[in-house]
Amino acid sequence: MRNSPTLLGLAFAAALFTTTVQAAEPVATPAPATDATAQDRMQQIVCRKDKVIGSLISTKKTCHSRAQWAYIDDTNQAFSRDLVDTTRTKPGSN
Repeated sequence: MRNSPTLLGLAFAAALFTTTVQAAEPVATPAPATDATAQDRMQQIVCRKDKVIGSLISTKKTCHSRAQWAYIDDTNQAFSRDLVDTTRTKPGSN
């Protein structure tokens, strides 16, 4: 059975929306660093601009600490990997 166009569209839309997934649980503080500046760097606030879907100009600004962005990026990567793995057709299944 072939993937329907709606399933591929849904997968594509899910991949687009993963850029704005928020952490459901508070991020644990990073492991104690030997250098205080490395720990300070992980607590530094970084803002990213995301394009608003359906608009050519509008953007949305989101700010988190570097540790939170690392958690969000890891979560999005795992979700995308799982989505691709589950929608991939298996050889030999008719």
